Amino acid sequence: MTLRTPGNKSKMTGSEREALLESLLLEEPELTFTARGNPDPRLLRLVEFLARQAAQECYAEEVQMMKRRRKRTS
Repeated sequence: MTLRTPGNKSKMTGSEREALLESLLLEEPELTFTARGNPDPRLLRLVEFLARQAAQECYAEEVQMMKRRRKRTS
């Protein structure tokens, strides 16, 4: 998955959608939460997907803030 351009308000890409759907397999047993040991791989994929999405949104917001600051100082 690649970073979107900061101003891009497009919907989720096909690969992002597939990654999300893979983590939400409905036929599989319920996700298991363990304090230690062998965590459910679907849970790890979901966490990775959500973390990547949050990072992209944070990056886009930072870029927008920098652009606004530059406009004020020009």
